[in-house]
Amino acid sequence: MKKIILILNHVQAGMGSDENAQLAPSGKKTALGPGQTLNPLFKEHDAEIIATLFCGDQYYEGHQAEVQKKFIGFAKKFGADAVLCGPAMHYPYFGEMAASLAEALNKHGIPAAAAMSEENPAVEKYEKRVAIIKMPKKGGIGLNDSFKNMAAYVSALANGKETQEMQKMLF
Repeated sequence: MKKIILILNHVQAGMGSDENAQLAPSGKKTALGPGQTLNPLFKEHDAEIIATLFCGDQYYEGHQAEVQKKFIGFAKKFGADAVLCGPAMHYPYFGEMAASLAEALNKHGIPAAAAMSEENPAVEKYEKRVAIIKMPKKGGIGLNDSFKNMAAYVSALANGKETQEMQKMLF
């Protein structure tokens, strides 16, 4: 069973709304928020979410190096085989956080991908540097399929078996 870590912002992790946008980095050894929907899909690929790391997306904006160091350290400590940053949907601060964390994790040898909708400004900024899995805007059609793609793509990353076919899931 491959070990997957999920990275979310404060809202997706269930830690409140904008009043908690300055939430310092933390984590739980369980699947939180969308991870509860994703985990059964990961298990179909012999993988599971072993922990959810989270942080306020505005806290991240002001403390990127600190959060990157902590989350990379957590991923190494937990022996993560791959990391999914998001789903960030169309939320710009979370998209920036997800894509830049995926980039930092990849640079440290930890396979990572982000997930967000094409409306997210981070897609244009990062699509050539980071694997970004396509998903609809919040409430958009195709959310279930995008969750299946997230599980399939990140599981393939964990197994070192990314294929050409999987490129169709990305921007």
